[in-house]
Order: sequence, then C-alpha cells, then structure tokens
Amino acid sequence: MDRDDSLALLRSVHSFPGPFEFRVVVHPPQAPSVLSAMTAAAGPASKVVHVDERRSAQGKYLALHVQIHLENAEDVLEVYGVLKQVEGVLLTM
Repeated sequence: MDRDDSLALLRSVHSFPGPFEFRVVVHPPQAPSVLSAMTAAAGPASKVVHVDERRSAQGKYLALHVQIHLENAEDVLEVYGVLKQVEGVLLTM
C-alpha cells in the first residue's frame, strides 16, 4: 500500500483532529525513549491522551498502547515512520 492509499484509509476510518491509538511492543528498558520519539514525531500540536503498559508473563516484553491526539492522518504515518527506526521496537500495530 502506498502513502496515498494509507492516508485515504486512515481518513476513512478516523476523524482528524482526534485521538489515534498506537500499539507498540518493546523491550522494557526502551519504553521511555520510544514514548519520547513518538511524541516528538507527532508534532507540537499533539497531546498524549493515555498510555497503558502491559508486561509479558516473563517480563521480557512490554506492550504499549499509546493514545495521542493528532491533527491529521499525515501525523500518524510520521509516528509509524519514526517507530521503524527506534531501537528496541519489536512490533507496531
């Protein structure tokens, strides 16, 4: 799926400006840097609404559910683009 298709899909299922939830699996020590990278990528007009953390049974992994109020669909793709480059991110949804 190219960028234009992704933006069209986001706009069809989400209202912007508004909240968007990112789900990210990380190694626990990297959680603070991942959250910082997400908020920086989202831009100055964004606001973190809620963060939920769930550790795996043995504590090796941490699932982050991060809800951020974003201005537009482009901001969503920007955050996902940054997450691809952040050390410690194992999976994004």
